[in-house]
Amino acid sequence: MFDEVTLLPMSSRSVRAKVEAFLERNGLRPAPLDCYAAILDDDERIVAGGGLDGDVIKCVAVSEEARSGGCTNKLISFLVNRAVQQGYGSVKVFTKPSNAAVFGSLGFSLLASAPEAVLMENGRIGLNGYERYLSGLRRPGRNGVIVMNANPFTLGHRYLVEQASRKVDNLYVIAVKEDRSRFPYAERKAMIAEGCESFGNVTVCEGSDYVISQATFPTYFLKKLEDAADTQMALDLDLFATRIAPALGAGVRFAGSESADPLTGRYNSLMAEILPKHGIAFEEIGRLGDSAGPVSASRVREALDAENLAGALALCPASTAAYLLSECAVCSLQKELDATPKPGLVDKAHSGSHHDMDYAMMSLSIKALRPFFTTISLYGKTAAPDPAALRAIGIEAEKAMFGATGGVNTHKGALFCMGLSVCAAADCLRRDAGIGIGPVRSAVRLLAAGIPAANGTHGADAVERYKVAGALQQAREAWPRLFSDWLPFYRSLGGDPFRMQKALLRIMSDLDDTNVIHRLGAGRAAEVKEEAASLLRNFTPEGLEAMDKEFMDEGISPGGSADMLSLTIFYNTITNQQLIL
Repeated sequence: MFDEVTLLPMSSRSVRAKVEAFLERNGLRPAPLDCYAAILDDDERIVAGGGLDGDVIKCVAVSEEARSGGCTNKLISFLVNRAVQQGYGSVKVFTKPSNAAVFGSLGFSLLASAPEAVLMENGRIGLNGYERYLSGLRRPGRNGVIVMNANPFTLGHRYLVEQASRKVDNLYVIAVKEDRSRFPYAERKAMIAEGCESFGNVTVCEGSDYVISQATFPTYFLKKLEDAADTQMALDLDLFATRIAPALGAGVRFAGSESADPLTGRYNSLMAEILPKHGIAFEEIGRLGDSAGPVSASRVREALDAENLAGALALCPASTAAYLLSECAVCSLQKELDATPKPGLVDKAHSGSHHDMDYAMMSLSIKALRPFFTTISLYGKTAAPDPAALRAIGIEAEKAMFGATGGVNTHKGALFCMGLSVCAAADCLRRDAGIGIGPVRSAVRLLAAGIPAANGTHGADAVERYKVAGALQQAREAWPRLFSDWLPFYRSLGGDPFRMQKALLRIMSDLDDTNVIHRLGAGRAAEVKEEAASLLRNFTPEGLEAMDKEFMDEGISPGGSADMLSLTIFYNTITNQQLIL
């Protein structure tokens, strides 16, 4: 009885409801999970179950009737083996202190404890490996630690590091590894490292799953949800004080003061309360501020959301600039994708005229391209760009895109125009020319002049057959219509709820879109331009919906116009409110 462990299809609404009901009967709440495994009785009822979220076991419950049949051992062994098969070197579990003995008997060792929860781990790599890594960085003297997310790295972060480094012989900065932030871990760590290069006694450490893991901390077994934050913080600080700090020989931890964010303020309070009990001092350093308040990463993100790169750059060291440019490119592509509805194009509602791609695939494509925009930006900021080298990066980016989409061309055109623009803007930063419209356009022209024309593509075929300006020719002229018409029009729309759609229609009415021409010929493409102009003159949401349906019925997809909308958003962001020259 109760011999087989089964993976349940959580994508099924009825199965998910069945799991949630089982958890509720056992006094647990649902939690985010990658999979859920269960042991069923003869009537297909769950008698034991547990889930995985990455390398963390969650939501384990065994009904009373199954507790004597070894179900717990079978279930946990199944989950551990599945995590190992997925490449994890260790498996963790957060659970009630009363369950510690059960998991201890199954090979889990205690990592940290708090009054309401314990963190345990099973595996040979895990925390011991991270401790060995930190110990290898340890140097003699008075050592201190800062843990930071740096999402992104600002002048405020740099000020904190500078002040703390003056108080110790060696300062270790640990980047939060958990990849739930706007800027990926690899970028955040690189920003921290580049921003701290001038400090001779600062070492930037690799992050780990053992330093501040808020998103993986479960609340499903806590009686009161309001206890969750304190419990997680207490666990994190216990782990830091007993394992991380000793590995580095650290006797003090630093943090910036916090008056605006209650959660961060509470964390500082707990550090001041808990760390001294372990012989570790805690020192809060006043934050760098300006007339608008503390210089914070949230203010940088707000500026980027407002399409104001200049405002974001003012709050960051020069070393962060290349990463902000990359973020502007990604945000521009995402804003175009998110605009819903759009005639014939993929959006949040449907796949438009496409049968081989959807919103999820387009989002994956953008994610796959992100590191290459960062590579392009860093390249342009550190060396005089060479078109051949830029093209080589673009080819690798295309491969990553096709790998993410299963061979579907989602963003090839956008990658071309956006990659050129990111590199040109970064080159302006390198030359201290400022990110102005004139300098960036000049840099685009120089780069595009060195890129050979493509052969054998749909766009190249349309250019040859219908004698229209293709993507390369437009780039070699640095998109004159974008700056003389589309960008000013986009800016004029301000807070219009249909700003994206109206800007797209303006572009569609003006651009010889090789995507449309290739599919339908020059005659129908000219009619599409006139239909877009007519709808823009007499715009209604109903008219937009009607055009969307018409385009889907005919298979019309103005993908080139969508690329130009993304590019318009990008140039609005990086040249915020500059006069059009």
